[in-house]
Amino acid sequence: MSIRLPLTTLLTRDEGLTATGPASTAGGVANAFLLPQDCDNVVVKYNASIMGGGASLIFQTSDDGGSTWFDVQRTSIISNGASVLAEWLSIPVISPGVSTITSIAASGSVLAQSTTIGRAGASTLAQKSASGLPILGLNARVFRVYTAAVTSIISEKITVSANSQSAGT
Repeated sequence: MSIRLPLTTLLTRDEGLTATGPASTAGGVANAFLLPQDCDNVVVKYNASIMGGGASLIFQTSDDGGSTWFDVQRTSIISNGASVLAEWLSIPVISPGVSTITSIAASGSVLAQSTTIGRAGASTLAQKSASGLPILGLNARVFRVYTAAVTSIISEKITVSANSQSAGT
């Protein structure tokens, strides 16, 4: 299989200087979009500068046209301050069905464990985790989650891109 360039941009959000208060009553902010029918995989890039708390991004998929959502992957939490490096997600169309569980042991080391898909709901995935679900349909969204301590968002930049088998002209 060859690399298919250029990537097709599906969603771009560039927002800044937003006062969110303690947290969104809806639990976050959703940005929905449609995937191309011949999509191979999706790449999400997330940068944020947050004051007073943290923010993360969850890629979600739907099997019923956007009525019900399921978590696929979640970024790390960008905490108080600016994110120097972007948070990235890479979502394949076909998943090996392996989820990740991350925990911190008493010694301070981080342990990652892989399991098969179990339960998958909306906004239930821990940071830096994958549920193991594949993309279930053309409807997708990124869901921004904020910690309760966020006082303002200086800037947030989200880019969702996909590559596909479509021949370029």
